[in-house]
Amino acid sequence: MENVFLIHNDITYTYQKLLLDLNNKEFETPYLYVKDNHPYDVFLGIIHSLLFDYPIEVLDGDFSEKEISELGIVVHALTLKTKLKEHLNLQKLDEVMQRVKDIENWQLTLYTSGTTGRPKKMSHTFQTLTRNVKIHKKFENDIWAFAYNPTHMAGLQVFFQAFLNQNTLIYMFGESMKKIPALIEKYQITHISSTATFYRNVLPYVQGNIFSKVKRVTFGGEKFDLLLERKLKAVFPNAKMINIYASTEAGSLFTAQRDTFEIKLEHQQWVKITAQQELCIHHSLLGHSKSLSLDSDWFHTGDLVELVDETHFKFLSRQSDMINVGGYKVNPLEVENILMQAPGVIDILVKSKKNSVTGELLVADVIKSEETDEKELKKVLKQFATTHLQEWKVPRIIKFVDELPSTRTGKRVRK
Repeated sequence: MENVFLIHNDITYTYQKLLLDLNNKEFETPYLYVKDNHPYDVFLGIIHSLLFDYPIEVLDGDFSEKEISELGIVVHALTLKTKLKEHLNLQKLDEVMQRVKDIENWQLTLYTSGTTGRPKKMSHTFQTLTRNVKIHKKFENDIWAFAYNPTHMAGLQVFFQAFLNQNTLIYMFGESMKKIPALIEKYQITHISSTATFYRNVLPYVQGNIFSKVKRVTFGGEKFDLLLERKLKAVFPNAKMINIYASTEAGSLFTAQRDTFEIKLEHQQWVKITAQQELCIHHSLLGHSKSLSLDSDWFHTGDLVELVDETHFKFLSRQSDMINVGGYKVNPLEVENILMQAPGVIDILVKSKKNSVTGELLVADVIKSEETDEKELKKVLKQFATTHLQEWKVPRIIKFVDELPSTRTGKRVRK
């Protein structure tokens, strides 16, 4: 049986097909712009660029022409291509892996998700993209659920971990949540990596099941949720729960079990936390960007953290997410974590609304379980919030919604 590289929409792409398509590609392109972000074409373009050691700029397949122009790219440049002087004649996957190991100067450029303004352009080497990738024979039978956007940092991290160990990827990003349990069972998935938002959305469909083959459940891109972890542990009882801190600027840097990140010895001199509790990273750990603003060689991440001790910290919030209610700073994640404990709540998003008296007030968008009555749950939430939160942290408006908006990377949107 041929080794499977990717399964997407019930279509199987083998590593043998990947080799054949790599051998048949005749052109290199400066931009990788794949309509609808078709994962096989995205991965094929990245691997081809890597093997021929030419730089490539990865764009979201759903970028509009206007968005592309705003990034400073001339739209017709997306179709530029140069005929290759060399042709590949790869017969075995091991030849690909050997060639990849010898690459030194390759550069891949991608964009931040743009949740706090215009997306920033960041360039990475193979070394910075694969900083925390582990390659070992013991990983050769891993089967990955791919639940990230393939054109962003988190997706690239999962892709390289799987590809360099010649694993199978089961594509789930954008898939109907109802289908996820069947995909996990059908393909005997062993590893899942996604945002907390993805896990919250899929939880109603997997609860009551036990998936014993899943060995690892990884969180990334958003604040870790201890309540969610407990619920997922009942579904994936044999899975190790891992929390990863990564960014488009730095790639994957810190890992944690539960919510306390460790600063490894080799990174300690390159990480600092300001008096305002903002996490800063030295430029030596970052990718390259002309537009990146540094303060004396330090990059301000915009992430607020709590220092546990000299080598450990907890993530609190994005600085831009903090809400000013009558002079009090409110962390919406704290409010969400409390209200998520109320019976009948499936998911919740706390955001702000302009107010002439307090400047801003809190609004809670709530997804409830089908059997829960709206009026009753609204009473429960108000009472729950009043009991467990300070007055200025209590949402003044509670709305029931069918879904919560998310960014291109699958993270929740507060604005």
